[in-house]
Amino acid sequence: MASKDSFDAFISIVRDKIDAFSENASQPNVKIIQNELKDKFDDLAKSQGYVSNDEYEALQGLAKRLEQRVSRLEELLESKTK
Repeated sequence: MASKDSFDAFISIVRDKIDAFSENASQPNVKIIQNELKDKFDDLAKSQGYVSNDEYEALQGLAKRLEQRVSRLEELLESKTK
């Protein structure tokens, strides 16, 4: 789905939820709507190539560990060629 189509779909979902909310504004519905919108927005963001902060930090940690491993391997290779 194109970026504009994804955005239009998200806006449509938000409008539907706001309409439903205005018909019956009880507190449990607010939490339900909030959770549904968060899930839909997260899906939309992921479909556009974004990741959550937790996922970013996990990937960053993996990258650092891989860099350390490559550095150690380069040092070992260098010491064996001398």
